[in-house]
Amino acid sequence: MRPLLLLSILTLAACDDGVVTPGGEPLPNVDGIWAGNVAVAPAPGGVVLGNNTTRPVGYFVIERELATRALWGPCTARTGCPTVAVGERKTVPASQISGVEAGKRDVLVYWWHLVEGRDGALRPDSIRAVPARVGD
Repeated sequence: MRPLLLLSILTLAACDDGVVTPGGEPLPNVDGIWAGNVAVAPAPGGVVLGNNTTRPVGYFVIERELATRALWGPCTARTGCPTVAVGERKTVPASQISGVEAGKRDVLVYWWHLVEGRDGALRPDSIRAVPARVGD
């Protein structure tokens, strides 16, 4: 048992980033993890997003029940996507949130960081979801 454990530790130590695939090849460094989170809270007539990460974030907000049926994808354009800058607090009004109406105030806030792939195309690092409620 000990030789296997030692071999595993040596294999991990030999890789540049310490992560290997099941086949033993190192995973590419995609530079896609940043400290912090996105805080979401009700705001009068909307929700407020606070970017507490070290990079700008893209976001999409949708009413919770509609989210189960909606076909959407994260915006990955270099310009024109809804974003929240580092340290910024941004209010998204209910009028800009699909599906929100008098009896439907629960929303999901999806957010991500964009990373550039080896081909130069932007893609989300991962998509996180935070439940929230539109304020009165």
